[in-house]
Amino acid sequence: MKRRTTVTRIRFKLFVKRQIYVPTLWGWVLLVAAMVGLSLGCLYRAYPFLAYENALDAEVFITEGWVPDHTLEQSLPMLTAGPNRLILATGGPIGAGSHLSAYKSYAQVVAATLVKLGVSEEQIVVIPYQAVERGRTYAAALEVRQWLQKNPGVKRANLVTTGPHARRSYLTFRKVLPRTFELGVCVVPPQEYDPQRWWAYSEGFRTVVSEAIAYTHARLIGVR
Repeated sequence: MKRRTTVTRIRFKLFVKRQIYVPTLWGWVLLVAAMVGLSLGCLYRAYPFLAYENALDAEVFITEGWVPDHTLEQSLPMLTAGPNRLILATGGPIGAGSHLSAYKSYAQVVAATLVKLGVSEEQIVVIPYQAVERGRTYAAALEVRQWLQKNPGVKRANLVTTGPHARRSYLTFRKVLPRTFELGVCVVPPQEYDPQRWWAYSEGFRTVVSEAIAYTHARLIGVR
């Protein structure tokens, strides 16, 4: 008897048939409506979220060197509300034009601006930081932490900043300063665009979107 040999053929398939479900007309309508609603929610909630404000009853205020003059001007009422107010003016080295300026850091510029606006020199502490490639807020927070170590009597302070940079600034200072230190935030709205319709202005769109990306990066990667 002859033996039958079974030949097994191996087939390689590049495509395979599958059944999938696709939305109906009403399904697409609901999906599009949900996406539009989510987009509008992001538009209206992005600025309030980034411009985080939580002011404390404190005598010490920390200013950032990059803030525009109108931020300092609008902050005057709280900066000069009492004789015991103390302002920690932070800021890095001045870049272009430093050889033509009498000031070598933005901390000095902020201090001089405040004096010009009527703040007493005795109420201002200049806290500059060295040049850094990135992480200017982080560098400022480190210098403030060193100052606090030399002045342990200061237990709380308010960070003065502007617009959508507030939440990232608060996150950075909160990470760097001691856990027992109480930190608040005072936010001055920008003058370059309407915060309620920031997406309608090129400056507002660029600022809010970049701050949203930077804040997300800081939360995921860490502040530096």
